[in-house]
Amino acid sequence: MTELQKTVQEPVARSGVPGAVVGVLEDGRIETAAAGLANLSSGVEMTPDTLFLTGSITKVWTTTLLMSLVEQGLVDLDAPVKRYLPELVLGDPEAADALVVRHLVTHSTGTDASDLIADVGEGDDAIANWVPLLADVGQLFRPGEYFSYSNAGFVLAGRIIEVVTGEGYSTAMRQRLFKPLGLERSMFTAEEAILHRMAIGHYPGADGFVRSERFMMPQCLAPAGTTFITSVEDTLTFVGSHLPAVASSPRLLSPETTGRMAAHEIDFPVPETGSVGLSWLRKQYGDHVVLTHGGGSYGGVAMVGVVPDLGAAYIAFANGGPASMPFHQEIAEALLQDRFGLPAPVAPDLSGPEPKPSRYHGRYVCWGCELKVSDDGDALSYQARFTDPVLGRNRSDPPPVRLRPIGAQGLTLADHPDQPPFAYGVGDDGSGHPEFLFLLDRLVRRMGDNQHRHSSGGS
Repeated sequence: MTELQKTVQEPVARSGVPGAVVGVLEDGRIETAAAGLANLSSGVEMTPDTLFLTGSITKVWTTTLLMSLVEQGLVDLDAPVKRYLPELVLGDPEAADALVVRHLVTHSTGTDASDLIADVGEGDDAIANWVPLLADVGQLFRPGEYFSYSNAGFVLAGRIIEVVTGEGYSTAMRQRLFKPLGLERSMFTAEEAILHRMAIGHYPGADGFVRSERFMMPQCLAPAGTTFITSVEDTLTFVGSHLPAVASSPRLLSPETTGRMAAHEIDFPVPETGSVGLSWLRKQYGDHVVLTHGGGSYGGVAMVGVVPDLGAAYIAFANGGPASMPFHQEIAEALLQDRFGLPAPVAPDLSGPEPKPSRYHGRYVCWGCELKVSDDGDALSYQARFTDPVLGRNRSDPPPVRLRPIGAQGLTLADHPDQPPFAYGVGDDGSGHPEFLFLLDRLVRRMGDNQHRHSSGGS
């Protein structure tokens, strides 16, 4: 048994997830390992060549293709989005005019449509059919003012790729990215995946894990990460193309352009928690910057970590739904710190006087979700619910979470105070409450006190 195989098997056993597959790129070589099952219903084993839905890691692939068009002079990052999509209408016309291409791939559009999912049909028209839905959503902030994780920006980037190339998004990816890099196990459809060993997502149930009832989210959000299926080896070949230190990797972009993608663009609203480049999320580990991204699918979670100055990277996928996170935390520590030798990640500053818990009371709203924070004895109660039927499909509302203030702006899990903060308050709404909560890399605006309102989707 290899050391990597042991590194994978032990967290799979401890976390209880059905299965996992991991790949490591180091010293120009790719090493892979897997453990457990790809599908509990069929009993098919997880193997190193098992395919999986990579989820939002797709955003880095989409941006790489966009940057190839930038290198060719076909797209300008600082040009108005309406130069390429003149039909674009947002709920705020001034925001539509101010939006530039760079905002799309730095999570800084400000548009309250991060999780706007709709059934607008499949096929090459799906992305174009989704864009008009933005006319009905508002702004969280002015374009470029903040970072707030957004699927919508990357869907628009995908639409620009379609317009500029004259090709559907998946066709452009196949011809302009997969083919030049020699990727043979990357695809977009269940019809293709069924010809290979494919991991299926699962969720924790009362009597163990239950297979997901759905396989893939709607195609309209493909550039943000709903349909892309790949393998650990293809992913690490792609990642290697971003690392000049890996001389054996094929290249799609110049070293200058991959450097631009990795470079700092904008801090997170709480700077100690990270920053963003062009699609890459950036975390500080001592003097090293680690480029990261996660990706969720129905019952599956993928994570990638890249250390550019070491020429090293890893990709991991587990098919246990939210129960996959302890596995990923163990794998990140085992590979980034124990194997690659990085120090622990820089922790956020939690000093400063703690405000009264009532500062956080209120109703917070973003597209498709409503969050309520209220008293819960010696703590705060945080309750989230889905307000959009498509977003909430095949999902239950999360159980309530007990929180306590920590430091000047943090909220930690009351029953797990050793864990990193669950959320942060950002800004002030003029009444002594935060303007936003920052959680799951997203800003969610406070909309008032805890008065129940019915909503079918937007804010």
